[in-house]
Amino acid sequence: MKKRIGIFIATLALGTGLNVSAQINKVSERVKVVIDSTYNALIKKYKVVGLSLAIVDNGEIVYTNGYGFADRENKVAASDKTIYRIGSCTKSFTSLSILQLQEKKLLNINNSIKDYLPELKIESRFNDNNRIYINDMMAHVSGLPCDIINGFFCDSPPDINWVIEELNKQTTISPRRYKQAYSNIAYGLLGETIARLGKTTYSNYIKENIFKPLNMTSSYIDNDAELSKGFAKAYIDNKPLKEPLIRDQAAGLIHSNVLDMSNYLMMFLNKGSYNGKQILGQESIADMQQNHITDLYLPSSQDWGYGLYSKKVIVKKDKDSAFVRITGHGGDTYAYHADFGFINELGIGVVLLTNSDNGTIVNDAEKLLKIYLKNAKGKTLVTSYEEPLSDYAVANKGTNCALAERIGNYNFGNFAMQVKNVKKIKFKQGPATITMKPVKNDTNNYKIKIRIFGVVPISMNDEQWKFAKKDGTVYLKSTKTKSKKESFVGIRSSSLPITASWRNAFGKYKVVNKVYSCTDCPYTNNEGITLSISESKGFVQIKTKAKSPDMKNTALLELISDKLAVTGGIGRGTGETVRITENGNVYYNGFEFKKVK
Repeated sequence: MKKRIGIFIATLALGTGLNVSAQINKVSERVKVVIDSTYNALIKKYKVVGLSLAIVDNGEIVYTNGYGFADRENKVAASDKTIYRIGSCTKSFTSLSILQLQEKKLLNINNSIKDYLPELKIESRFNDNNRIYINDMMAHVSGLPCDIINGFFCDSPPDINWVIEELNKQTTISPRRYKQAYSNIAYGLLGETIARLGKTTYSNYIKENIFKPLNMTSSYIDNDAELSKGFAKAYIDNKPLKEPLIRDQAAGLIHSNVLDMSNYLMMFLNKGSYNGKQILGQESIADMQQNHITDLYLPSSQDWGYGLYSKKVIVKKDKDSAFVRITGHGGDTYAYHADFGFINELGIGVVLLTNSDNGTIVNDAEKLLKIYLKNAKGKTLVTSYEEPLSDYAVANKGTNCALAERIGNYNFGNFAMQVKNVKKIKFKQGPATITMKPVKNDTNNYKIKIRIFGVVPISMNDEQWKFAKKDGTVYLKSTKTKSKKESFVGIRSSSLPITASWRNAFGKYKVVNKVYSCTDCPYTNNEGITLSISESKGFVQIKTKAKSPDMKNTALLELISDKLAVTGGIGRGTGETVRITENGNVYYNGFEFKKVK
């Protein structure tokens, strides 16, 4: 039987034209067949050039493999030694470093980042102390902006002094612990804090305090001529394309392979210890994995620790079942996609790394955990089930709105919803037409229908929307019909009427300050970016345009004053400052624009 299975593996690899490069194999032949056949099929279906994965179990690496190519043009196979950029998985390393510094009594995570970066003077437009706490930053609830686009991806990134100067031109996007808003720029500041308190560079701190003790010999941040020889090519639209550097290193610039990342996983699974070395104390490693967003003003359906997120799932075997948690983090750049996840209760962890833009479809740690547990352990992971809301979430979910209270304009940032008839709400988001109608015999909940270009239907049977009021403000909430998990997704606009100063600002603009970019990569090239300001559906609207697809954006503004506005909506990428400067120019996202028409 084993011989027949071995022949099947060879046939599968040859038949698909894909490379299979196993390095460590301590699983049964049947488990190997299932994993290999699954990922060979996935990378072929989604045109992923290269993928590497690893599984750790009970303190050892039990399986690694590479599929496809690290360099297709030169026929270099992907393997467990192939190095990929791991993107936002880097944030867990940054948080771990911050907690190491706390254990050394060099900082306190309950203090403000301004205690360590005193030149940071970003304004708050809310009734708070604007302290910007480190523990909030690690859990993405500090109120800091999410990104500064100018210079985020570029060949020669600006330094931290430039970043702080740009933040000082902006306002916080929300009060602290209002709603989770994922922030790369917060992690950039944490990286600078690590460098200053560690009296070295961020890169060198990570190398000396994490990479070396974990024997992560193939991992690096700054360009390393020797190690980068094993770096996988980046593929976008199925073509090789060099990806530029990331300015905010501590948010996403670590490069690693699945062997090194397996050591990292084993450290978590062994309560912060690796090969007899305590990388982080047991209390700190546990604190890193705790859910620190249980008391948000707008409760979240997700669980977030420090640089890690987690999800409660059910593991079943025969008639027995128990709750466990999958903890980890993903990472996405233009081409590279990474994901790792581990289950402390089972002593199991996995990591997947890819080098193609479509890799985001296949690099799912949860899926690999399911496959391994089912085929190696005879256990089933149940990830979708109804879970009661926490007492805090129930108490703070808001009250139902009377029908008349729902009338108004809702600003989602890049589109608006006008509610005039509460029995049938219809609006557009890009090519999609969205229709909301109350559920039968339930005027609080709305079922959703979506049609793309007015023709192609999109099923939304697993989600309903409702209106909720908190402290006089009306919000729109999403509820998953199966799990009953809720999240706040929209807010009724409170924008000032369009003032004369903003009407005078209507027109077209060209960029006048330095643009940090990568001219060789169209996906990150913002040279010559333009801006236009106009009116749309009663809102001031800005449009940006550049070669980079990320900057071909439309945003509807909430006016705060004659000179200050913010992009609409709640959560990630919203609340960004748009300011009319003293000389009449317009500032937005690290760019300054001058009116030309």
